[in-house]
Amino acid sequence: MSGGEATVRKSTIIGVLGAAVLALTGCSPNYEQPSDMAPGPGTPPPPSAIVPAEDSGNGDETAQVNTDLEFAQQMVTHHEAERQLLEVAIKNAPDERVVELAERFEQEHGPLVEEIRDWLREHGEGDVTPEDVGTGEDSQMPGVDVSSEITKLEEVQQGRFDSLWVKSMVDYYEAVVEMCRTEIDEGSDEEMKSIAQQLLDSRVPALEELRQLQRNL
Repeated sequence: MSGGEATVRKSTIIGVLGAAVLALTGCSPNYEQPSDMAPGPGTPPPPSAIVPAEDSGNGDETAQVNTDLEFAQQMVTHHEAERQLLEVAIKNAPDERVVELAERFEQEHGPLVEEIRDWLREHGEGDVTPEDVGTGEDSQMPGVDVSSEITKLEEVQQGRFDSLWVKSMVDYYEAVVEMCRTEIDEGSDEEMKSIAQQLLDSRVPALEELRQLQRNL
């Protein structure tokens, strides 16, 4: 939720609560002049003296922190999805170009994920699984579920394996690139933003390689 939306919702809630207080007490707004007498000890201030607190901007800050955490958790689960896709290609791809590409990606695309796992542990988060990571309407990151793709790849005829695998990898890397750009634009943790940039720098060329291979299959 953006800071503007949070402010509108907060103002609406304050207005509803104010109307409810008047209805429950049977009072109407008091337009009489205030008394010069000091209120007795423990007497609450009149409703007219209560001023809603101004928005401190904490909503935006919280959203940024949540973006960092969500990015870290999503990248761990996305890496597991990538590992499965690469392994199934190494074991089953009939085209040697697909096998070589999968083997290279497997070697190149792991180290940064260990840094993300360390960051999660430092922030009190344990290991995450795909079930732990939300991908609902409030999520700012795209989800990934390759289980059905893995099943299709394991069952598909060899003549169709390569094209189906490359399509799955293109879809996967497009999601990773979107995640990295979201973190860079909306995150606040400098370490996570730096990792997102490094991942983006490696995944964009990988995505182009996959698209080139897709055209040549």
